[in-house]
Amino acid sequence: MIMSRQHIPWLPLLVMAVIALLSHTLSVQQSNSRHPLVSAVQAYDGKSHDNAYKLSAATTIAQLPDQHTDRVTPPEPLWTRLRSGFALPAGQSGPVQAQLHRFTSDPVNVERILQRGTPFLYHILSEVNRRGLPTELALLPAVESAFDPFARSPQGAAGLWQFMPRTASYLGLRQDAWYDGRRDVIAATNAALDYLTQLQQRFDGDWLLALAAYNAGPTRVQRAIQRNRSNGKLVDFWHLQLPKETRDYVPKLLALRTLIMTPAIYGLTLQTIADKPYFSVIDSGGALDLAVVARLAGVSVDEIRRLNPALIRQTVERTGSHRLLVPATRAAVLRMQLQGLAEQQRLHWVRHSIHAGDTLSGIAQRYRIGTARLRQFNGLSDSRIMAGDLLIVPVTQG
Repeated sequence: MIMSRQHIPWLPLLVMAVIALLSHTLSVQQSNSRHPLVSAVQAYDGKSHDNAYKLSAATTIAQLPDQHTDRVTPPEPLWTRLRSGFALPAGQSGPVQAQLHRFTSDPVNVERILQRGTPFLYHILSEVNRRGLPTELALLPAVESAFDPFARSPQGAAGLWQFMPRTASYLGLRQDAWYDGRRDVIAATNAALDYLTQLQQRFDGDWLLALAAYNAGPTRVQRAIQRNRSNGKLVDFWHLQLPKETRDYVPKLLALRTLIMTPAIYGLTLQTIADKPYFSVIDSGGALDLAVVARLAGVSVDEIRRLNPALIRQTVERTGSHRLLVPATRAAVLRMQLQGLAEQQRLHWVRHSIHAGDTLSGIAQRYRIGTARLRQFNGLSDSRIMAGDLLIVPVTQG
């Protein structure tokens, strides 16, 4: 017997259930396609052991997205912004390739140099961007000093940007027994970019000639140009007769640019550097020992010294600038700790007046410190001292 539709009350319910089931299945599939663990499993096509998907040890539960929290997009690494501003002209392949070969023969050393630049690169690159300059200039300290803020050449150049004393004075960088502006990360960066801009303008907008002049001096480069012009030769950087150091200097920077642009091709691993400030600037509020700063900020003395290499005696002086660089993550803590800090708690050194018959080793023994450290603290190249002079002696406070 054929029953009419009105005698099948369960049929609409069955249709609705089937539709709901299909909708749920589609929703689950879409959700799973966005889930890294499920996507990984689906990647295995089951055709052969060679193609079998093996869940990486790096894919752990801790890395799976939390369905109950908002996803935070990680900041772009600083290298992205650096690459986007590369603008120097391409160099001759021979000299640049020679420097590339030199760098790639020891990639670990290149990685170490760039890692050493981590505290400084954000600030330097931001200043380069602010002035609208080619971002390759932010890599120049890697060529000049291997990003060592304490670097000093046999000729007497100092700091990240390797300024000679005379050039530093011309650019307004102060140098005295307490402070060396050539090693001041902020002041020296400003001076270097000012100087490079001046040189670029002097050489009619030619950045490669400006870089050569930064290394060899503008007068030497100008004479090389005049000599080539008199002999009917080309006057671009690649055809000038310059010292070997300078002939290698510009290709080194261009080779470094190539490495940064395509590191994987050359077997280089770049450490991720977040595109945000590494350090903050605070006012010390007066004389302050870097050892005290480190203790109050909860970081190592070496870290504070690395950010403040211009302070020769490891102390913010009583007069002059009270600018102090500290890790950005500790700036707020340090500002709070400095409030109301007593004068006697600010310094870990004493002044010692030198008398006739005093020796540096005897003074060091008296204060229970090493002679080498006493020399370093007072900027002495040897152990000779003179009666009537003052020594600054670091002491340990209980």
